[in-house]
Amino acid sequence: MLAKSIEKHTLCRKYSPFATGRARIGLVTALFGQQQEHYRKAFQTHMLHSLIHGTEVHVLCDSIVDDLWNKPAFLLNLLMHELLKPPNERLEWIMWVDRDTLVLDQCHPISSFLPPEPSRFGGWLERTTNSDLGEKNATHLLVTNDFNGLNNGVFLLRVNSWAIELFNSILAFRHYNPGVELKFTEQSAMELVINEDGFKEHTQFIPQHWFNGYPEGQARHFRDRTDENGLAEEHVRRGDYLVHFAGLPRRGEIMSDWLSTLEELPDVWKYGSVQRKISASVLEFWRGLGY
Repeated sequence: MLAKSIEKHTLCRKYSPFATGRARIGLVTALFGQQQEHYRKAFQTHMLHSLIHGTEVHVLCDSIVDDLWNKPAFLLNLLMHELLKPPNERLEWIMWVDRDTLVLDQCHPISSFLPPEPSRFGGWLERTTNSDLGEKNATHLLVTNDFNGLNNGVFLLRVNSWAIELFNSILAFRHYNPGVELKFTEQSAMELVINEDGFKEHTQFIPQHWFNGYPEGQARHFRDRTDENGLAEEHVRRGDYLVHFAGLPRRGEIMSDWLSTLEELPDVWKYGSVQRKISASVLEFWRGLGY
């Protein structure tokens, strides 16, 4: 995997359009319970991506609390450990990914989704003079919705005291609000909390296809498709960062098929088979917010 990452890093620098900003990013996920081959191989796509881009990886391998509440518990634990470090050593951002996700484009850096703040790019990129963003309106959380509302299978979180308050509130929600139905357990709690004062001001709902796209059709359709007929915006195309197999029946079979297909897929940047380039729309999104 290390040799493969070196080869891919060279290819990405030569053919892909991405410039990696200076950000200390950690990838966080959970893999515990009965080991399943399709989840193990999906995690390997994230490991390869982390080797290519120098991203830290943190994996929950044992249960801390009950059921899906392990996600906010693990994140809260990690946030507290990071904030004990000196500012210039701690992670700046965390990307959580559920285990039913796999990386489609190994050249796509996680930093490309972040707000284009001067600290990541040096002095050339500054906020426009008529913007008054500052800490009061700073973005600390990037999330996506789907047809059920919030989907927190993938999200980006700034490492700071605000994030600790957020995940404290999420983890405590069911205990202080026992009468509230949480259809999707911790995900529903997170959706309610981030809409409260103090949290909604620092949360940005970004387009789902940025980093939480869903599959449409079989993997071979993704590989061979020459048009976008029948695809909704949230359906993945070649050039997208990641695919999320949320709520699918026969998930293991479907993920295995996609993993096999991706292993045979030539690099989309080298061979010019990209269907969607989002860099311009990402920049336009942040410009619209004053960056």
